[in-house]
Amino acid sequence: MMKAGGAAYRDSRARRRTGPGKGALYPAQELKRRAMAWAVTLRVNPKVIRVQEMRRKWGSCSSAGTVTLASDLVEQEERFQDYVIVHELLHLRFSTHGRMFKALMSAHVPGWREFEMLRHAGKMNAPQVRV
Repeated sequence: MMKAGGAAYRDSRARRRTGPGKGALYPAQELKRRAMAWAVTLRVNPKVIRVQEMRRKWGSCSSAGTVTLASDLVEQEERFQDYVIVHELLHLRFSTHGRMFKALMSAHVPGWREFEMLRHAGKMNAPQVRV
């Protein structure tokens, strides 16, 4: 058993200090971690969250509970990542984009409609990283 002051403890603290997307060693893992944090907030339980290359979409959600996120989503700003993550996770509760779905999107991702317009314009027109 490792003591609280051990090297692993210091390393994990150093990684946490860098914050999401800022110097993370494995951006795809950080994206998965953020998706799991959102899953807890939204009270949904995805069976699998995976990050893979997707040419036409930023994310998808299967009826079997698999949430897939595009690997190049890690290059986008965090607000856009949150929009995609929340959108896909909410599909675990609501299969359509009805009133309740939209109300929860508004509650959790204020301003999500601007991203929705960009998303419908095409994947390549999504916002670029600007911090």
